[in-house]
Amino acid sequence: MKTLITCLLLVFASSTAAAADEPESGIPMEKIIAAVSHKTNRKFVVDPRVNARVTLVGQEPSQVTYNELLTILETYGYVTYESDGYVVVAPDANARQAPQPMLTKGQTYADAQIVNYTIPVQNGPAAFLVPILRPLLPQYAALAAWPCANVLLITDRYANVKKMEAIVKALDVGTAYKPEKCEGPAPGKRSDS
Repeated sequence: MKTLITCLLLVFASSTAAAADEPESGIPMEKIIAAVSHKTNRKFVVDPRVNARVTLVGQEPSQVTYNELLTILETYGYVTYESDGYVVVAPDANARQAPQPMLTKGQTYADAQIVNYTIPVQNGPAAFLVPILRPLLPQYAALAAWPCANVLLITDRYANVKKMEAIVKALDVGTAYKPEKCEGPAPGKRSDS
């Protein structure tokens, strides 16, 4: 028994030493971001929690485009947002609090770009759709209903926002719904003025 334990300890120690001698695989995320920064003339600020090694197959870091970078960041759990001339790279848990563009009809973005969007609901209360749609969203995304205008407000990646819009259109059938009149100040007006 003592010999078996000694052998197992030797195997563990040698495998640990071999793993320590092997270089880490993959390309540091910072190297890919630096290549995209150089190519696009964009300035990046990288959150210290962004620490990943990326495995690219069939592509060199210098070939990565900005839209491809967004997809890589999405895969590794990161998002970007623009602030004061910088593209900030942060964990996707920060997506809801970060300033993201407001998507309007006819605009397009990279599929992995985080956007804000409002989806009007015509044939029922928008609030009824929130529990149906919420499970289809990632944890970092936001979804809320504004009952006075009967719209859904969503913050998520562009591709998923478009998917949610298509689902709402498919579910939004029946007779026209008129939301109840909301009391209080109109949006954008303060009641203490």
